[in-house]
Parts: sequence; structure tokens; C-alpha cells
Amino acid sequence: MSCRNEFLQKYLHQVLTQLPSCPCSYPSEVVYGAISIPDRRLRRTYRWRDASGPKERLDIYKPSARFCVRSMLSYDSLTLGAQHCCYDDRMRLITRGKGAGAPDLIGAEFSPELHYQVDVLPWILCKGDWSRFHSARPPNNGLTCPENPAEPAFQTELREAREY
Repeated sequence: MSCRNEFLQKYLHQVLTQLPSCPCSYPSEVVYGAISIPDRRLRRTYRWRDASGPKERLDIYKPSARFCVRSMLSYDSLTLGAQHCCYDDRMRLITRGKGAGAPDLIGAEFSPELHYQVDVLPWILCKGDWSRFHSARPPNNGLTCPENPAEPAFQTELREAREY
């Protein structure tokens, strides 16, 4: 997270600007298999799959999230990254706080081992302080969805993260 390597900084910028935007509400049809969702900003369609299963450990990594989705790699992807978006129990995008998704530098479908090293391990090294992690990898809200959680709940989560 504090690495100032020029290549990594350029790659992170590429991931943040070239991944699809998170849908504002959980696309529930994704529970049946991969789905395609057009992205207006990038003018193309991306495939998404559910990322809410037991092996995702939402209870640990995204504690207030009920559902998550992750974009899939395609043949014309310019990075190996994936967008990770999480939703509350009302299927609304969590745009900030402990349950918000964050872009993956390496998609788990490309390499689970590399994904663990560059996406999961930094979160662990932050000792669960998602605010530090999100300062380097901000949750996506490219479609300008309503802020979720509301300000009072967000401030409480922020205080808890920093006092942990």
C-alpha cells in the first residue's frame, strides 16, 4: 500500500479507470450464473458473477455486506483486475465503509494465489482497518449511486476501524 513503484502506480491507475462501474443494485439474476451488464461510461458490456458464497468470507472481509458481485476477465481486458461490488440486505450498493467492495488488482479467476497475495494480504496487513485499505483502493461508485451507509453509520464504522 505504501509502495511507490512507478509500474505499480501506473497499473493501479489503469485498474481504477478501466474496470466497469458497480451496478447501483444487486443484479439478483447473477445467482443463476454469469450475466452481462452494459457499462455506459466505458461503452461496452461486462460479464459479472456472484461473489457472495461461503469461500468469499463476507463475514470477515465485508462484514456489513449481504451480497457481492465481481466482474470477469475478458479476452480484450487491458488488466488482470476485477471490480468487486458489495450490497446491503436491501440490495443497494455499499459505496463506503466496512462492507464496500474494492477493485481487485488480480482477478481470483485468473490466479487465486496471486489474488490472495496482492488483494487479500494487504487487507490483512491493515489489520482489518478498511479505511486504510480504501485510501489506496477506493470502492467504485462510477454510476453515482446514493451514498450507503448514511453519514452517521459511516462515521461510527470509521471510528470503530481506527480504534480497533
